[in-house]
Formats: sequence, structure tokens, C-alpha cells
Amino acid sequence: MNDFSRQNKITGVYWLKGSVENIKIRVKLKPIDGLISLPKLEEFTSTPNMIRSEIQEHTFIWQEKSFCIRELQQYANVHNCITDTELTYHNMITNSNYEPSNVFTYIHDDYHLPLPNNVKTNKSGIFDLSFCMSMLKLNENARSIQQSSSMGHLFRSEENVDCDEEQWAAMHVMLDNSEYNGDSQLLLKQEITLVSIYHNKINNYLIMSPDVNDLEGNSYAVDTALGVPLGYEYSIEVDFEEMGNSEELTTLLRKLLKRWEKKQKYLMTFSMPPLDKKQYCISLDILSATDFDMDDLYIEYNIKIPETMSCNGDLHGRTHTSKALGTHNTQEWNFGYIIELDLEMPVDLDPPSLQIFFEVISTDWWGRHRTEGYSYLPLTLDIGCYRKQLTCSRPEESDRVQGESRRFFVGGCHLIKDLEVLAQPQLQDTKFVFTTIGTLSIQWNIISQTHIPRADYTPLPSTSTASAVLLGAEAVLRQYRKARARLAAATKDLTGSRKDGDGDG
Repeated sequence: MNDFSRQNKITGVYWLKGSVENIKIRVKLKPIDGLISLPKLEEFTSTPNMIRSEIQEHTFIWQEKSFCIRELQQYANVHNCITDTELTYHNMITNSNYEPSNVFTYIHDDYHLPLPNNVKTNKSGIFDLSFCMSMLKLNENARSIQQSSSMGHLFRSEENVDCDEEQWAAMHVMLDNSEYNGDSQLLLKQEITLVSIYHNKINNYLIMSPDVNDLEGNSYAVDTALGVPLGYEYSIEVDFEEMGNSEELTTLLRKLLKRWEKKQKYLMTFSMPPLDKKQYCISLDILSATDFDMDDLYIEYNIKIPETMSCNGDLHGRTHTSKALGTHNTQEWNFGYIIELDLEMPVDLDPPSLQIFFEVISTDWWGRHRTEGYSYLPLTLDIGCYRKQLTCSRPEESDRVQGESRRFFVGGCHLIKDLEVLAQPQLQDTKFVFTTIGTLSIQWNIISQTHIPRADYTPLPSTSTASAVLLGAEAVLRQYRKARARLAAATKDLTGSRKDGDGDG
């Protein structure tokens, strides 16, 4: 559960292309400590809208009126109804069997909270501090409070609504946490706003406070006006699928998809490998190095491929220079250098291994380059993703004093003339020995592509001119062979009869 999301509720804005009448607002309410009933509602658990399961779900359409217990008690008595809206609610309750709900709604005609345009802004869209201070004048009359103050809804009625508010319509989903006695009479009124939705009729957009969220990932907490938690969490969802513009939007998306597919058809052409070839794509990443003596390291690599392979890519290169991170005892050099190779070989041969040689080199302020270590990787062409730690070793002269002096003053000397000695230690020269030092961390990915034709495969004309000429020549040769066979079959009988006639004469 995300505590930040529960305590810091944000506001969302949604632009509409169609009517707002068909949207659905879905509120899910769940007790934090498990299956419990809402406070002070034990007397009404027999009604269908009360909590009977761990999660209760309430769905409302735009401007749908739902009543709590207090409203049913109030509007059921016609003597409590004065305004036209209250009389309408009385008729609704009288003509229909409305059940009380702990989650109910205030619609626009209830004038529950001030609308967004009650707070004026300056031209730049930033709230004017002088205007806010003017709202604190305590000697203004009730009429001016109605026009500008956030307390204006206390003085509002259907007769004195500001004409500017015609561009807004509001709806509020509430939670009834009031206290009632055994006769369902109100003892203490306590209503918590779960979500407020404002619709701008001119520009056709919604403002939701708070915004939609997820009950499992970032639920909102139900708190009183004083910030006291009630032990519940809830989520908000808005369904736009049944809006009138859904068909128009679907048609637009299909047209965009066709245009995208048509464009990608020319931009992303996949080239199949030849029928007699197999291709390998290798991506090797030199990640990091650890436990070396000197700083400012870079890595040179040399790759040897078998003669049966052809390669598209750099077989020799070097990384950038990296500085050590961490403490003196645990130093690490990060590289993140990627080597990409495209290999091709005959399809009827087993893939041989590649030989990859790494040389770790350090630099200093004097421009000296020292070999810190070598490593060797026999890379088998097995499809998959792999990661490995390579141990590095450094050749040192038999005379350690002379070797260390030469290494300090001039950076040492290249004792290894041929890197093949790393793959075949028996070729090692006895004039130097190897000392293990440092490790390299690498990972690589290998994929393979082979063109296997189907039984009904018919070769398509290639874009290559040479391939087109070859295919044409093969077609002409096949036709010539067929014609020659038909000619031989047709003249076979003729040749036999001619020989018979000669014999008779």
C-alpha cells in the first residue's frame, strides 16, 4: 500500500469528445482490517446496499441521485420539502422503492460544494494573492460573500445562483458515517467526500478530485474532516467506453493502424538469410572490472573467427577510459561497452567457437600505458543469454626487481607476442610467469536465423540483379531439358521404322 498516495490525493483532468451523460463512476470501498461493518450502521445490515462482503462496489452514471438514510428520512416527509428540487426528490422516493446506501451522491441541483469558477484567476493562470487577501475582509455583507467567498454555498439557492456557473455541472460521491438511534433518527451528521466531479460544459472536460487510482496499488484512505482515519480505503474508476464517440474513435484508430502498417512495410523490411546459410547475431556487453592495482582503466579486445565464417562487425577495438568507484578495498570500474557481431556460415556445418581476448590497460598522467591483465573467452554459439566473471592474469618477468622497475618507469614491456598463448598455455615462454589479478564481468546474447523453406515453397525473385539472372538461366535450362526429352520421345519410333525399311530393301 502506497502511503504517499493515500495521504496526498491528486486532481485529474479528462477531455471529452462526446457527451458526458454516459460516463460511469465506480467507487470501491474496502475495510483495512478485514470484514467489518461501517460504524453506527449495524441496525441497517439487512438492506442490500450495506456492507456484506470485504469489498463493496458502487457504480453511478452522471447526475444519478442516490440517497442516504438522512435524506430518505428528510424527503419522505413532504412538509420538509420547500424547493422544487426537494419536491422532486419527494416524488422520487414516493413513487419508487429507494433503499438507503452508505455511499450516496450529491448532484448538481444539491449545490453541495462551490464550483471551480468561484475562485478567480489572473491572466497568467496563477492565483492572485491580493484577491485572496481581499476575501478575508470581515466587514462585507452576506451578498458579497455569496459572490466570491468559498462560504458562498451557505447562502445559495436556486434563485440566486451566479450566472457564470452555467458553464459548470457538479457531482459528488459521499460516504455516510453519521450516527443514528434505533429509530433511524439522526444523532450526529458526518459525511465524507470520496470524489468530486466537475464538468465544464463550454470546453467539455472533466475535473476529478481526487483522480482515478487502483485499490491494490495506491488506494486512498477515508479520513474525516479533522484527519481522523476511519479504517477504510477506496479507489475510483471512470468508464468512458460507452460514450457516443466510441465508434468514431474506433474508426479513427483503425485508419491510423492501416497507415502505420503501410509505412512500416517500407521502413522495416526483414531480410531472410540465404537458403544454404545460417546467421548468428551476437551482442556482447563488457560490464565492469574489479580488483586491479591501477586506476584509469580501458579494455582492448581481439576476436578471432574460424575460416568457415564471415563476419560483419569490428573484430578489434577498445572501450572508453573509466575511473574507479567505491572504497580503496572494493574498487570497481564500469564500462557498459557493447560489441555487436553478425556471423554467417554454411547451414550444414556445426558452429565452431569464437576466440575473444581481453587486455586490461591502465594509463597515468605521464602518458604511460601498463598492461594490468589478460583474459580469454572461448565463446560457443549456443543460443541464449549468458553472464560470466572472467579471471585476469598478468605476465611478469622472472627477474621481479628488474620487471617492477621497468613497469614503474616505462610501463613495462609486452611479454606476450601472440595472444594464442592464452588459449594454449603449453605455448607459454618460460621467461615469464602469470600472476592472477582482477576480474572482468561480461554478458552476451546470441540468436540464430535459418531459412527453412516449406514443402510448397516457391522462390521469389530477388532484388539482386545477379540472382535474377541466375534464376532466369535455371528456368531456361529446365525448359530446354523438357523440350529435348519430348523430342527424343517423338523421334524414337521414327528412327526405328527407318532402320526396318532399310533392311527390307
